[in-house]
Order: sequence, then structure tokens, then C-alpha cells
Amino acid sequence: MNDFLVKSLSYNNFVRIYATSTTHTLNSIGKRMNYYPSALAAVGRVLSVGVMMGGMLKKDERITIKVDGNGPIGLIMVDANARGEVRAYAGNPHCHFEYHDHKLNVQATVGDKGLISVIKDLNLKEPFIGTVPIISGEIGEDFAYYFSNSEQIPSAVSLGVLVNEDNLAITSGGFIVQLLPNTPEEVIDLLEKRIFDLPSISSMLSAGITPEDIIRLIGDESTIIIETIPVEFKCSCSRERFERGILSLGYEEIKSMFEEDKEAHTVCHFCGNEYHFNQNDLQKIMLIAKKNSV
Repeated sequence: MNDFLVKSLSYNNFVRIYATSTTHTLNSIGKRMNYYPSALAAVGRVLSVGVMMGGMLKKDERITIKVDGNGPIGLIMVDANARGEVRAYAGNPHCHFEYHDHKLNVQATVGDKGLISVIKDLNLKEPFIGTVPIISGEIGEDFAYYFSNSEQIPSAVSLGVLVNEDNLAITSGGFIVQLLPNTPEEVIDLLEKRIFDLPSISSMLSAGITPEDIIRLIGDESTIIIETIPVEFKCSCSRERFERGILSLGYEEIKSMFEEDKEAHTVCHFCGNEYHFNQNDLQKIMLIAKKNSV
């Protein structure tokens, strides 16, 4: 079964519910960059948040999420859009921590201090940037805090990833529940009880419960599905983008690179694609940089 995102309204349009499965998308990333188990789980949680936050945008808008904690995984970055296209990157995919019961320890992987930044490209002059501190490192709690403090939207966020002995995700996904203005107190009380009584997101997905099922478990009889969007890994890297990146270094830096190495070898951190620039390529870029510097 492919990954997808489901968007819905419930409780007579007072509550928005998003739910997603991201298992295959996460494995596409994990296989490319050889992720270790707890690193895969950490990236998977941020990936699921990115997919759902991307679903909150309009057609041509984009979102970039940065989770930069004091744990060994370093920076986690996710890019997503409203079409369900997403990519993810971790500074150090080769780290792994477990609790005493052998459950994956995402908090030790991410760290319990640092910053979460959300950059939304809304096709305006300047992007929207929201930044909050990491409060737990478990990701779900951290993003509930982000929504409440940066966007002033009371939200419940649940995320989960199960990883097998082959370092592949068995399940990955999550849900976000958001209260719209003037939500009645009785609705809030009922929502809190329903969310509290739910099994973990990982156990639900591994039992075959779909994102639509999860939405209906949380919502009431007024629940409507607004949209279902396929989710897939898609990297926007290209040789031209890396060429522009080298050009941005400036003439003197490129000249030094040309004189010392005669070539440049670049690798995309998101997908692992490699782009090689030989002596002639570098010379052409260097000449363009020199012309631009005049």
C-alpha cells in the first residue's frame, strides 16, 4: 500500500484532523543513505510532520523544517509541499540509541535542547519563519508546542515509527488535531478523551488501521474527508543546482579549487545523487564567476 495524507474536518467544522502514512517514503530515504534504526525513527517523525504541514499549504507553496538538537544526529531537515512531495536529511544518519526495553530512543538521538525552525515559502516577498526551542526531543510534543506558541493553534501531535532488524521502517506515520477558533469546551473535553484512549500511532498502523480509520476514531459523526493526497519521496537536486552552488562560492574560491584539485565532486545529502565537475567544467564556472565579479 502506498503512502498518503488525509485531510479532514470534524465536530461540525470546529476541528481539523490530518493523518498520514509515510512508511515507504521513509524507507526510500533510509535505503539511500543507510540510516541506523533510531536515526531512521527520528527522521521519520519529522518527515511525517513535514508531510502534514505541507498539506496545510496551497498548491505552489513549500515548507522547510529544521530540527537542530544537541543529540548526535545533528540537524534534521525536511522539505515538503502541498502535493505530497517530500524529502528529508539528517546530519548523522549513523547513530543509534535504545531504552532498556530495547525501544528506540529518539530523544537521545535528537537531544533535549536546541531549536525547531519552520520556514514557509508562501510566494510572498519574505518567507514566514517560526522558531521555538526543543522541549523534549520526542518530536510530537515539540511540534505541539510549536503550533501553540508560534502559530497560536492549539494542537495535538502524535508520531511513530517502528523499525525492523534490517533497519527498515515497518510503519511510519502520524496525526495532527487542531482546534479552530471558538471550539466549544465540550468538544475539547471529548477530543482529549478520545486521543488519550487511542493506542500508539505505530501500533495502529502496524495493525492495519489506515489514516482514514484514525481520523474516524478521533472525529465524530460529522467528520468529512476533504482530500486524500499520495505521498512520495522527491528530491529537487540537479546538476544545474550544484553548478549554481559552486558559482556562488565566488571567483577566488573556485580558482583555488581549480588549482588544487582540478575537479569537484558533489553529493546531495537528501538523495545521495552524485555530480562530478571535471577540469573543463570548473574552468567554465570559474570564468563565469570572474565575469560576474567585474
